[in-house]
Amino acid sequence: MSLLHKPTYTFEYNEEDDKQGLNFVLWSQFMCKCGKCKVSSGKDYMERLPVLILDDIAREERMRFDVLLAYVCEKSAYKDHFLPTKDSHRVGLAVTIRVLNVQKRLRLIRGLILRGVTRIGVGRDEIYFDCDDLKSMSLFLL
Repeated sequence: MSLLHKPTYTFEYNEEDDKQGLNFVLWSQFMCKCGKCKVSSGKDYMERLPVLILDDIAREERMRFDVLLAYVCEKSAYKDHFLPTKDSHRVGLAVTIRVLNVQKRLRLIRGLILRGVTRIGVGRDEIYFDCDDLKSMSLFLL
C-alpha cells in the first residue's frame, strides 16, 4: 500500500471489503482517480490478474506501490487521458505505478517478468504493465 493512499470507507464499503483476497495492496488503490465518478473501488472493475500479480510482488519484495492509473471510467478516459474504448486501462487489465527508486524499479520489472507479464513499459519515474492477451509482447520506453 502506498503512503499516499488514504481510502475513505462507508457503510457499504469497509476496510474488510478493501482487503478481500489481498495481503499487501488494497482494491481502492485501483479505482478511477478522477473523483467525478461513483467508482469507489477497483474491486468491481479491475481484473484480478494484474492486482494479484502486484500483491504477490509486494509480499515477495516487501514493497509498497503508488498506483497512478488502473481502471479509468468512461468520462475520464476521453476527457483526461484520451484513451480509446479498447484500451487496457478501460477494461481493467493495465496498471501504471509510480516508482522513483532505480533498485525498486528493477525489482518490480524482475517480478513482473518472473510472473509471465509480457507487456511492460518503463519510464523515468513510472512502470506500466498490462495482462491483455489481445496485444503482442513488448518492452517499451515511456
